[in-house]
Amino acid sequence: CTLTQTYTHPPPPPNTFENNCVSAPNPPLAVAALGSSQHATPARRATVRSSPRRDRMPEPAIDPAEFERLKAEVLYLRGVVDRMCTKVESLTETVLQLSTSVTSLQRQPAPVSAEPRIGLPDKWNGVDGRPDGLLATLDMLFECQPTKYATARAKVALLTSLLSGQAQEWAAALYYNKSAACNDYALFVEELKKAFVPPSSEVKVESQLLHLRQGSRPVCHFAPQFRTLAAKLQWGDASLRSIFLEGLADYIRDEMTGREAPKTLDEAVDLALKIDQGVMSRPRHTPRASKPFHSTSNEEPMQLGGLPKEEKERRWREGLCAYCGSARHRRPQCPLRPGNDDAR
Repeated sequence: CTLTQTYTHPPPPPNTFENNCVSAPNPPLAVAALGSSQHATPARRATVRSSPRRDRMPEPAIDPAEFERLKAEVLYLRGVVDRMCTKVESLTETVLQLSTSVTSLQRQPAPVSAEPRIGLPDKWNGVDGRPDGLLATLDMLFECQPTKYATARAKVALLTSLLSGQAQEWAAALYYNKSAACNDYALFVEELKKAFVPPSSEVKVESQLLHLRQGSRPVCHFAPQFRTLAAKLQWGDASLRSIFLEGLADYIRDEMTGREAPKTLDEAVDLALKIDQGVMSRPRHTPRASKPFHSTSNEEPMQLGGLPKEEKERRWREGLCAYCGSARHRRPQCPLRPGNDDAR
């Protein structure tokens, strides 16, 4: 009876872990492990549980030589990085220093360049001549020394100091009367010209230029005088060229015949200077005094063996007739020349 009651108890619940092990890919191995674990002692169970799992991948083995090589490479790269960091810090410090220097230089005033020293012109009294030379010199002085004469009042003061006589008294009157011209240099110069330069002076210069002649002077003396008068007039280059050619001596114009006509005043002056220098450099012969030249009414001047070369050059240079030596006409219009019966 006792045995019968003992087996009437319900069986224990199924072991879930055992069922799972049975359903695993290797059921015999799982069941064997489970059975052994159930009937094993506690020490045996602990040993079984702490054993490593057989399904874990083993770690790959590292070659000691490769490990040392990688270690050395890492150390080398670390040194390179440290050196680059040091250089970057040095460059950063240099940039900061340069930036500070540039900022300080920008704050400093610009250095003043040395201005050339120009002598002051002579004083003008408002009566003798014109103030053109004085004003031109001052204009150049103001351009070369802009810092020294930066204001219009400083320019007016300098011009006033270079006036004398009536012109200085006139400038003093403007100053004491608080004239606006004292604060405007251009206006001051305009008022000065109105007060002391007659309006008819330009007409006088025109007349002098139109009547200017070379005469017996060399071209190197005639050309500067012509340019001085021409600079005072607002005439075109073509008009000045024609007037200059008209004022040349006959021997210069005769030499220009057959040559290319100059197109500008500068070309005309250069050509006249070359011709004059060529004439002056020709060799001169002393005429023989034993047989002086005499002309009679029955003989033509050029039929007596010809004139000496010196006499020809003299007539040419002085603008005389090359045939008879008269100053009233030129050789083509000479009444004594054969074939010029109409000119007599």
